[in-house]
Amino acid sequence: MILPLTRNTDPIWKQKFQNVPQITPEIKRLVADMRETLELTSAVGLAAPQVGVPLRLFIVDYARLKEVFINPKLISRAKETHQLEEGCLSVPCTRGKVTRANELEIEYSDLKGRRKQAKLTGYYARIVQHEYDHLSSIFYLDRIKEKKDIYTYEPIKIVFFGTPNFGAIILKSLIGQQIVGEYTIPLVVTAPDKPAGRGQELAASPVCKLANEFNIPVITPEILKDIKLIKRLRYLKPDFLVLAAYGKILPKEILAIPKKYPLNVHPSLLPKYRGPSPVSAAILNGDKYTGVTIMVMNEKMDSGDILAAARQKISLRDTTATLETKLANLGTNLIHYVLHLATTNKIKPYPQDSTKATYTKILKKEDGYIDWKKPPENLERMIRAYHPWPGVWTRYPNSKVKSQKSKILKLLPKKMVQLEGKNPVTLEEFKSGHQDFTLDW
Repeated sequence: MILPLTRNTDPIWKQKFQNVPQITPEIKRLVADMRETLELTSAVGLAAPQVGVPLRLFIVDYARLKEVFINPKLISRAKETHQLEEGCLSVPCTRGKVTRANELEIEYSDLKGRRKQAKLTGYYARIVQHEYDHLSSIFYLDRIKEKKDIYTYEPIKIVFFGTPNFGAIILKSLIGQQIVGEYTIPLVVTAPDKPAGRGQELAASPVCKLANEFNIPVITPEILKDIKLIKRLRYLKPDFLVLAAYGKILPKEILAIPKKYPLNVHPSLLPKYRGPSPVSAAILNGDKYTGVTIMVMNEKMDSGDILAAARQKISLRDTTATLETKLANLGTNLIHYVLHLATTNKIKPYPQDSTKATYTKILKKEDGYIDWKKPPENLERMIRAYHPWPGVWTRYPNSKVKSQKSKILKLLPKKMVQLEGKNPVTLEEFKSGHQDFTLDW
């Protein structure tokens, strides 16, 4: 359950917070809800008083540190310090530079009631100090001596464009920041409903379903140059347009609308893999790394100036589905970074090197067809790259004898196959019953 957040001005911060007497099912439920709230808001730490519970408990979820700190006690802090900008879920639209110790030692109980000690350095130490302060009703603003180091801004107004799951992951993160008070999302634009499933009934896009869940207005225009659409977007006066896998190039009339930038969250390290299928291309070509780029959109395909980029390692087990999820999660962190820096004019775009540009295509069902007797050399990568769409498939048996009617055989990741009308089985199981099928990968 998503928990409501308290502000630093709420009465709860005037209380003295109590230790957790024992790890009860209610405490475990609280931690689970706090984790869900933390995930939605894309933050790295959350204290119980921030969700209205006056207990000495906080959680951290950043990189390798995913821990619950119950009844914590700070043992020591290093003398060496570092200054870095911070924000807080309970103090929206405010940032400031805070000086904190580079290293600390802390004692605490985990969710199983085990008493532990941890030495933390760098950003891990900073997160823990920030959350530990909350348990004494101290906010990062209280740690800033020079008030000139504090700045504020109005909630960032965003119109979002997106369609599939990749876009939905980005949108959910933006919605989390709307709940905090950092953003406002007055409108979501997505593709019209399309036939899906065996019954081919009309189904809304993942982005549409998510927007409806959080009561955000949604439109599904067929034509982007529609005068009414453009007038509506102009009336909203957004600071940014954020596009993530929308499926169409926006016309100049719409690109000119935002006060700051029209931004695209693109799942590749541009200028490499411009176009509609960059994730599949990276796996198919055997790349060790890919990434996410935040660029300023123009009327050409993925050729706009770059604001930020981040790398993502490709696992030898990654499919397009799993890698897209990783890249979407990476993209959520990157888009927040860009939005905040661009709002305060602390980031500038730089041009792509178009001489290094490569392009991808719209994948069609026939792109996944192979002759199983003459398979491509990169078949294993192809299977992962084309999962779930368009899939790698062949016809079996591959015979000209009329009595042997061939069926579609799907080749799936993890050495699985699925014959038309049957359940998936391992390749080994299939070959044991079809000894003429010699394909391997």
